[in-house]
Amino acid sequence: MDIVAKTVEDIKALRIQGASNIRKGAVSAIVTSCLRNNTSSERIFRRKFIKDTRALFNSRPTEPELRTALRILKKSISQKTHTVEEMKEIISRTAQNYENDRLESLKRIADYGAEIIPRGATILTHCHSSSVVNSLIKAKSKIRAVYCCEARPLYQGRITVAELNKSGINAITLVDNAASTIVKKCDLFLTGADALLADGDVINKIGTNQLSTVCKRYEVPHYVLTSTHKFEPASFFGKEEPIEERNPDEVWNKFERGKIKALNPAFDRTDSKYIEGIICELGVFAPQMLTDLLYKKLDLEKHHKEFLRL
Repeated sequence: MDIVAKTVEDIKALRIQGASNIRKGAVSAIVTSCLRNNTSSERIFRRKFIKDTRALFNSRPTEPELRTALRILKKSISQKTHTVEEMKEIISRTAQNYENDRLESLKRIADYGAEIIPRGATILTHCHSSSVVNSLIKAKSKIRAVYCCEARPLYQGRITVAELNKSGINAITLVDNAASTIVKKCDLFLTGADALLADGDVINKIGTNQLSTVCKRYEVPHYVLTSTHKFEPASFFGKEEPIEERNPDEVWNKFERGKIKALNPAFDRTDSKYIEGIICELGVFAPQMLTDLLYKKLDLEKHHKEFLRL
């Protein structure tokens, strides 16, 4: 099977999961496919490149980090004067530079995230986020305990609790519906994000919205840790970020549930009014302040068409 087709299949089947892993796998597949392409025709090379990027672009909804990376790769060979060999070199270099930039962004996020954690803190988390885990590990000397919601039905929160315990942090697994019983003990609620939208709203693992709402009720600040690569520029121009509906078999095996229907949305949308701040590689911002900054930084008023299509 072609490496891009195999990667698309793996993403859809959740053999590759997590925004960073999906983006990394997709970029690796594109670069490998380009390097293996033996054509000497610029037109045929570009046609295959666009076909591959579109397949990956549409492999899973609610993945702005994936879309951002693919747009950057496409833009890198936008000039029509390049030879095939030049395009291969440009795509490989652009992919490596992007990965280096992402790693540097994660380091800066961990630094900013660790700074906002008070000494003796008790923290609530949901699902799994490398940015959250890295920040907690960096600040572990200040942490009393971390409660990690399991994030059913696929239990990505167990990855978080395992990584934190391995690092020496007192991390406790918490069933999702028990979060409200301990939230009043917590100083912070920390999550990652799968998408950052124009109005400052955040899309993240299902359950984030209700936890954020409860935290607001008890005055527990919710901070979102994410790189600006998760920002979806098209949301400024009315494009809705889809919420992926996963296979109901993840919730209740069809042989057991029979004809009973089961809803299994993978994500939900948290209103920016419940979010204390977004911690990214640029610093700590109020949600709307950050999206306004990104609008100007990307010069979307002039370049919005580039973000509405691949």
